[in-house]
Amino acid sequence: MKKILIVNNNMHIGGVQKALVSLLWSIQGKYDVTLLLFCKCGAYLQELPPDVKVITANSAYRYLGMAGSDARGIIQKLGRSFWAAFTRVFGRKYAVALMGLGQKRLEGYDAAISYLHNSSDKMFYGGCNDFVLKQVSAKKKITFLHCDYSLCGANTPENARQYSQFDVIAACSQGCADAFIKENSSLANRVKVVYNCHKFKSICDLADTAPIELSGDKINLLTVARLGKEKGVDRAIRVIAGLGELKEKIHYYIVGDGVQMPLIRQLIAQEKLENTVTLCGSLPNPYGYMKAADLLLIPSNSEAAPLVIGEAASLGTPILSMETSSAREMIEKTGFGWVCDNSQAAMKKALEGLLADRTGLQQKKTLLSNTEFHNRVAEEQFDDIIEN
Repeated sequence: MKKILIVNNNMHIGGVQKALVSLLWSIQGKYDVTLLLFCKCGAYLQELPPDVKVITANSAYRYLGMAGSDARGIIQKLGRSFWAAFTRVFGRKYAVALMGLGQKRLEGYDAAISYLHNSSDKMFYGGCNDFVLKQVSAKKKITFLHCDYSLCGANTPENARQYSQFDVIAACSQGCADAFIKENSSLANRVKVVYNCHKFKSICDLADTAPIELSGDKINLLTVARLGKEKGVDRAIRVIAGLGELKEKIHYYIVGDGVQMPLIRQLIAQEKLENTVTLCGSLPNPYGYMKAADLLLIPSNSEAAPLVIGEAASLGTPILSMETSSAREMIEKTGFGWVCDNSQAAMKKALEGLLADRTGLQQKKTLLSNTEFHNRVAEEQFDDIIEN
């Protein structure tokens, strides 16, 4: 059984962490897995398979894994503030060089995997690539891409230099792979696609344990997202406000929280949509809503390969998404739903078409209910980058 080390920042709730949990369950029993976390914290710690060994960084790398709420006591708070400020001034390259001075080198692995990509050079984020390259001895070194490389700030000479040192660059979709290759064509032969895994049975069980009943007289739209600018929820509300009499046919549910919540509340009041839009807040189990909804709406300005696509489809809910790096490959080509141009006008036109005739929605629901959802392709892709 091959020994694998996977390095991540923490296990707080987030897309990368959720994908990691699903991967670990999918490969359970195939490999001897050690998970190194910069900070052993986060709700997803409770969902890890029991056979995964969890260790932590024994150096200042731990600060790269800490959210502000994780810092305990004045020493940790000052330490995190210091390293964040140092990174903003001097860059991550020099910060991790100092962070690694007290780190014990890890040896004896067949493969070492950096599961979290870097962002811009002066952003206090990432560091997993640096750790795997400098602090681990392994026969093969692999890095995962969970981002649109050209849009997330990662496209820098320093990051390109680091990626050139990995044996394999595993992108979570073909769209993410293409975005990376466009900026780093010389590394194209090292890029492989490894889809994200899902815990499909768990998703269905969670939906059934918290069932939601929504009005049968309305077309129920749902967005599940962190409420940040890139998620485009504010423009979805503006589109709904412009639907005229069609607004009477729909109800829009938003599950999530974030920095744009005050703006979104203001927009709802401004457009007098209190009876049309419901803010559900952050829910630990959104799957009841996801199963009950008629359509999952992804109004994002940019996305990589959202896990919510596979989750909604497995629950029988079709998807309408703006065009992002992976949308057409994950939604149109699979038959899971529709993709429109990334603009408010295109979103409005697409919604008007679906609202005018529910036949298309019902046809997609029927297709999804007859589709088998599994991780076999993703598991084979992962096995390939480890074994070959």
